[in-house]
Amino acid sequence: MLVDEGLISKGQLQEAIYNQVIFGGRLGTNLLELGYIDEETLAKFLARQHRVKTLRLSDLAGINPGLLKIIPKRMAEKCQAVPVRLEGKKLYVLMSDPGAMGVMNELSFATGKVIVPLVLPEVRIFDLLNQHYGIGRELRYINVAMLEAERRKKREARQIAKIDPVKMRPEDKAREELKGKITGKKGEELISEEQFAQMSSVYQQKESAPEQMPPIAPPAGPPLKEAPVEMPPLRAVPPEPAPQAAPRSAAEQPYRQVARALYDELLKAGLGAEIPTQRFKEFLKPYVLNELRNFSLPLKTLYSFLVKELGAHASMGDRILENVHNLESKLMVRMIMPGAEIAEPAPAPKLVAAPAEEEVVDLEDEVIELAPQAAEPEVTYLPEPEQVAEEPVEEVEPEIPQLSFVVATKELMEKTRNRDDLAKAVLGFAKGFFKRSVLFTVRDQQVFGWFGTGQGIKNKQVQQLLIQLTEPSVFKTVIDASCHYLGPMLAHPVNQQFLEAMGGATPNSVFLIPIIWQQKVVYVLYGDNGDKQNVTFDIGELLILAQKLPLAIQRLIEEKKKQYQVIQGGKQ
Repeated sequence: MLVDEGLISKGQLQEAIYNQVIFGGRLGTNLLELGYIDEETLAKFLARQHRVKTLRLSDLAGINPGLLKIIPKRMAEKCQAVPVRLEGKKLYVLMSDPGAMGVMNELSFATGKVIVPLVLPEVRIFDLLNQHYGIGRELRYINVAMLEAERRKKREARQIAKIDPVKMRPEDKAREELKGKITGKKGEELISEEQFAQMSSVYQQKESAPEQMPPIAPPAGPPLKEAPVEMPPLRAVPPEPAPQAAPRSAAEQPYRQVARALYDELLKAGLGAEIPTQRFKEFLKPYVLNELRNFSLPLKTLYSFLVKELGAHASMGDRILENVHNLESKLMVRMIMPGAEIAEPAPAPKLVAAPAEEEVVDLEDEVIELAPQAAEPEVTYLPEPEQVAEEPVEEVEPEIPQLSFVVATKELMEKTRNRDDLAKAVLGFAKGFFKRSVLFTVRDQQVFGWFGTGQGIKNKQVQQLLIQLTEPSVFKTVIDASCHYLGPMLAHPVNQQFLEAMGGATPNSVFLIPIIWQQKVVYVLYGDNGDKQNVTFDIGELLILAQKLPLAIQRLIEEKKKQYQVIQGGKQ
């Protein structure tokens, strides 16, 4: 998508793929780390890819801390999810991968809420999990977040306007053509808000005109990307006791509010998982504009759409219609069930405009705005304490099985599908030589802990290791010389800090093996046998396996290239 829109080149994409295979993380994380895209733009394109909405980064400071009790810490870490807003039974949750299998159902079951997913880059999700839940991640992700924050400050300091790939483009001809390309390809909107307002005015005139006019179909062509028309929602207040309120005029017909509410009900019923949401939009807008009259909406056409076009069972259609019928008091619109007699609606109570903070998410917007914390009533909906109580559980990390040379080689060269699989194959074979072994990632004069196994080794402990290559250490020696090391840990401060972080044991000797790809050290394998112990000299097979790791990296890179290849019109 980013290549198609001209925001990154194919060469930049290929470099990001290299980084993803070697250093891990999602593709967007590596694009951020390389500085080829900014976080706001990445969030917009993730929203388009997953067909959900995102959140402005400036709104993250408005997260109500009370909401965090709804999703327990262990589940937030497992699902990589952060709750940000609650509206009745709807819980808005930030995720890095809304399409992850089973996550939505698991969160809904645990919270008793209807989950509305929002997407942000994984770097930002990890930052929020650390900030609100105390859940740490690899220091590399913190480093990426810091890099992006520094770049953002520089952009603001230079007073350069950020290019929004969806709504903002420079006025030169080339950019205008690109804007048309983007809006033409997006395919998520039936019509723009301006077109919707124009159509609404046509139907308002039709309602008040003495002669009937034929319905006007929505305009064809690609949707326009104009700023949405701000229409605050309406809420009911008790009618004044003195003269009866005058009937509402046709100009007050709540087309947008009704269409939006029906759209939400179809999503809550789970139809969005089987039917493209675009079909909902294509049906709802003409349906509401054609049939909403005198603040009454017949539901016969909606029922027919559910049963006949969507193939829903009759019982499911009945249930959805019942939920829609219950929206009468909220929308101040009479919902006429199929077969019911049409009667004149009762005089409506007086309506007042609600504050702008209470406006719900619109159908077309890719970005939602989070209401200020002071205006959020979410804490009143928190589950009972016993529903969110979390018992302390000792986490048991899966054991890496010891592998023979033949099995480890086969795993490495044929079966591994990602970076962590590479680590497990190498560490599984290293268990035959060392009681403790750790793999490190080397990047920009820094060594990051990656994966470890053995006595007293926990991956969360390993992932907090960061060794700077600006000071003397055994790691700097191995990386600078690009050769393995067998010997004692010399009394350098960096070496001593590393041993303390590993539990305080002081081995007599250690072994370090550099993993070289394209003439650069990208990984380092460290091994020892514990306090006051020596490592074996006979590690020939381990050195041979280490030499096969770059070949496995290249195989994964080629697979990733095929995965990200764009095929259009039968041509690659």
